[in-house]
Amino acid sequence: MQFDGSLSLQGAGAGVTLNSPSGDVLRYLVRLDFRATNNMAEYEGLLAGLRVAAGLGIRRLLVLGDSQLVVNQVCKEYRCSDPQMDAYVRQVRRMERHFDGIELRHVPKRDNMIADELSRLASSRAQTPPGAFEERLAQPSARPDPLGETDAPDRPPRPVGVQASGPEGSAPNSLRLIVWIAEIQAYLTDKTLPKDREGSERVHRISKRYVLVEGTLYRRAANGILLKCIPREQGVVLLADIHEGECGAHSASRTLVGKAFRQGFYWPTALNDAVDLVRRCRACQFHAKQIHQLAQALQTIPLSWPFAVWGLDILGPFRRAPGGFEYLYVAIDRFTKWPEAYPVVKIDKHSALKFIKGITARFGVLNRIITDNGTQFTSELFGDYCEDMGIKLCFASPAHPRSNGQVERANAEILKGLKTKTFNILKKHGDSWIEELPAVLWANRTTPSRATGETPFFLVYGAEAVLPSELTLRSPRATMYCEADQDQLRRDDLDYLEERRRRAALRAARYQQSLRRYHQRHVRARSLCVDDLVLRRVQTRAGLSKLSPMWEGPYRVVGVPRPGSIRLATGDGTELPNPWNIEHLRRFYP
Repeated sequence: MQFDGSLSLQGAGAGVTLNSPSGDVLRYLVRLDFRATNNMAEYEGLLAGLRVAAGLGIRRLLVLGDSQLVVNQVCKEYRCSDPQMDAYVRQVRRMERHFDGIELRHVPKRDNMIADELSRLASSRAQTPPGAFEERLAQPSARPDPLGETDAPDRPPRPVGVQASGPEGSAPNSLRLIVWIAEIQAYLTDKTLPKDREGSERVHRISKRYVLVEGTLYRRAANGILLKCIPREQGVVLLADIHEGECGAHSASRTLVGKAFRQGFYWPTALNDAVDLVRRCRACQFHAKQIHQLAQALQTIPLSWPFAVWGLDILGPFRRAPGGFEYLYVAIDRFTKWPEAYPVVKIDKHSALKFIKGITARFGVLNRIITDNGTQFTSELFGDYCEDMGIKLCFASPAHPRSNGQVERANAEILKGLKTKTFNILKKHGDSWIEELPAVLWANRTTPSRATGETPFFLVYGAEAVLPSELTLRSPRATMYCEADQDQLRRDDLDYLEERRRRAALRAARYQQSLRRYHQRHVRARSLCVDDLVLRRVQTRAGLSKLSPMWEGPYRVVGVPRPGSIRLATGDGTELPNPWNIEHLRRFYP
């Protein structure tokens, strides 16, 4: 919400704009028919906007104004030496009770131009622009009394367009809560129309669907049945009973509205009220279905240079092999796609450190390692080694393997190779997996990557590996091999390697761009902000029944390090150790 006040020779006025998250904008003029100062006009604009927002059922509101006096007095930065200003501040305090959360900020004049223009139109007594709503006040919204306390009444919030005082005022039918019934009844009884042109045309047009029966207004449905018109407050109670009452089954919003209409009741905001009711139902939120649509655009890791960034993960358990080996540490270089695998008896911090030391000794000091949140990787021993060597240790979001997708893909390829290599229809499978591991790694290292267009072996050594079939079938390379020229040819290959690596990096960048375009077609963007309440998907169903909730929480968002990565805190303020991906979260409506 933005507000502003204005004082001119013709009088005083205020302007208010309300901007919804969906992009809808409501413009509002307040004409003051009493003697007022510029600061009083500013406060009247603020209070008018709060009344409108409360009347529309808004629960969380960000208020922007360019008056330093008003903003700082309400925020308790300035003291109120004027009794009239003190009365206005007290009235603002009363209005704050109608909201779950409200924040007031000061903005420069240039960022408040629409509200400023509306306030100038109101103070100059100019004609109300099309699409804007008007309110006239005959007396201040707050008055100081002789005893030093404000005696202004704590007026209940009014919907947009309901007059504070004065004979003129208008509002669209979708924003009126009770007044719409009186307008149609007046027209059907004695042909009385609202004084403004838009309101009269609207009432004249929609009244054809309404009829009065013994003084009660009914709306004729599409099937000819008469629906009794009721105020919004009664409609909300009716929807709540249908949704979670004795015969309620926590149905969706359209189903609720359909049942309400079939029971013979009507009010114009029924669908919006049903959507809000279902959205805030705690039982529906905790048992909501899993969100399968992607929430964020694909974030790729650009290729820098060979052996700089490695993905690290664990594969297993397998059938116990000779030597007691049951697990594999798997690592892959992001640039060359070179895979490494190391069998171990058990997974702990010492075996993880030994594996990464072996990679460092053969390929040089790494720039960065991306891994999951396993205890062997988050241990102090492993972290201290990386810190001493200058290796940046990055952890993927919990329960989100896609953030370390390169090594997960390597896991799948190695596992597929081991399954097929150890297959024997007459024996139990998997006993000889450790014997087949070198062959599986060799096959992956000599297979061209779709991203780079080259084999990992070539990007590492600058030449293609000689395969057994080339020697068996005498390929042209094996037939034309010359020992005398081989030394110079090998030197030339190493000189050409830098260019081939650059070409592979460009091709990988184009491949990543095509992946982002494909991914973007399936994204339904969702975002979260600091202080939002969220539910987190239950990660394990162990010990739970069919009636257990699918979600847990609520948690509070305390940080957004990067798009899609959310830091959470519990209700008592304890921050969770790792950020969570937004795909495991859903907004919670209290």
